[in-house]
Amino acid sequence: MVVQRALIAIFIISLFTIVSCKHEEKKVREKVIRVEKPVTKVDITIDTANAFNQLFIDSSLVNKFLSSGDLSDTLINRIKSFYNSRNYQYAWFSPEGLPEHTVSFWNMLKNYLNYSKDSTVYNKALAAKMESIINADSLRIRNDSTYQRLELSLTKYFYLFADHAYAYDPGFDMKTLEWYIPKKKLTLEGMLDSAIAGKGQFSEAYAPTNPQYKKLRQQLQKYKAIKDAGGWPKVNSPVEVMKRGFKDPSVKTLKKRLKIEGFLEGEDSTFTNTYDSALADAVNAIKKVYGYKEDGTAGKTFLKDVNVSIDERIQQILINMERMRWIPTETRDSGRAIMVNIPEYKMHVYENGRPAWDMNVVVGKESNNTTVFTGVLKTVVFSPYWNVPTSIVKKEMHGHPSTGYLEKNHMEIVNGQVRQKPGPWNSLGLVKFLFPNSYNIYFHDSPAKSLFNKDKRSFSHGCIRLQEPSKFAAYVLDDSAHWDAYKIDSAMHSYKEKYVRVKHPIPVLITYFTSWVDDEDALNFREDIYGHDAIIAKKMFLNSVGTTYSRQKAIRDSLQQVKDSIKAKELELKQKRKADSLRRVARGIR
Repeated sequence: MVVQRALIAIFIISLFTIVSCKHEEKKVREKVIRVEKPVTKVDITIDTANAFNQLFIDSSLVNKFLSSGDLSDTLINRIKSFYNSRNYQYAWFSPEGLPEHTVSFWNMLKNYLNYSKDSTVYNKALAAKMESIINADSLRIRNDSTYQRLELSLTKYFYLFADHAYAYDPGFDMKTLEWYIPKKKLTLEGMLDSAIAGKGQFSEAYAPTNPQYKKLRQQLQKYKAIKDAGGWPKVNSPVEVMKRGFKDPSVKTLKKRLKIEGFLEGEDSTFTNTYDSALADAVNAIKKVYGYKEDGTAGKTFLKDVNVSIDERIQQILINMERMRWIPTETRDSGRAIMVNIPEYKMHVYENGRPAWDMNVVVGKESNNTTVFTGVLKTVVFSPYWNVPTSIVKKEMHGHPSTGYLEKNHMEIVNGQVRQKPGPWNSLGLVKFLFPNSYNIYFHDSPAKSLFNKDKRSFSHGCIRLQEPSKFAAYVLDDSAHWDAYKIDSAMHSYKEKYVRVKHPIPVLITYFTSWVDDEDALNFREDIYGHDAIIAKKMFLNSVGTTYSRQKAIRDSLQQVKDSIKAKELELKQKRKADSLRRVARGIR
């Protein structure tokens, strides 16, 4: 039950507060008159050696932007403070590409626009450029006039957004925005100490208001104690799966490992080499919060997660604390909300800020990773066509699928577009759910039902597959008397595409948390399936310990280099043979 409701604590009231329009109309609110604080001094302790970002903007360009004439004195001082506190590092772009927090802010801004319809924080040209950048297959950031203008414009709208979104919140301090984006790297130990002591970016003054952030910070006390005591041992199993009755010294090591993290009680001297019922129960307890089926066994895939070092787990908590700053806090679209946490492979449904029910999902594989964003579910499509993306046609159908291939897969070409006909063979299954977004991501059914039985479910091309699509369709359309279970089933099996508008659109939030505290105060961990943690770790810590993802990627890259080298040598040999053959032919002609 805890695993199924794992992210409830994040979104109850304070993180995804559902406020009805009716209630808002009755409640009279007054804007907060804020006392502006002095302009922050330039932080000269930040340099290229410890900066979070290696891209810097010239202070003269910032001053020129501030003197353009269309900014208020208050906004000028806020932006000046923002860049002074960063020693003029870029906040929104980096040499490596688009930082995660940039996409998070952009989604937060769009979420605010969805429910507020506040055009004063919308700029058409900026929106078009940002959507283009976010959706680009590849991106090369340059410190040129284009990115300089974008950088400063995003900061301007960052403060405009905050000024409007938090206009009625007396507890919000504009100064906290200077800390939303990390400024300089610290050692893992230094950042851990700073977080526990509530100093620097982790101070109460700069902490986000959501309780999940504070719960993660509280967990650091426990993990610091484990680190100070020497961490935990690695478990090396001689078999694929350890079960009840199995005997080996590695069993005793596993018992010690689980005891250290608090999943098993007893003195080390009493631990035996036998895999007993007490160990099976402890394994199930840790499997709950690590995202595995609770079958009492310890397989090698599970042990890889168990063997992640204490330093990496602390690093993971700190990274996710930073992510918590970017959770949308309010929506007024309806009393219902939907959230999918990608690394958890789970959809959570909320009603009036409270958890209603959950569902397993399949998300995009690494090469087609599902994007983090917010949207509003507006349409259900029964018996859908699947318009095959051009990228899939090129990669998986070699660009020009034959007539035989099209017939075999129930496909056709319409106006140059390959599409799959409605039916049980359709890759989207029997129904899909649309929430308009620039990433072309949606929920849908799937004929591949067996994938939902796996612990780790990243297999799709980027969209999100639902385990119980008919249940979800009934829920989404339950405000319409015309759509009962019988009619939904008939529409799903009609072989004829049908679009249905949702009477009361539902907010959708797609998130990426690899660590959080559940409603039983248990700390959860999940695999960094897309490598987002690995990227942030390099930018946040002077002595990043790396991540499981980065180490596995290094191995994959090394193997790929070997393969590429072999291919290059084979090509070189082939060309040499061809040249030798041509020379022999030429000699024969002469």
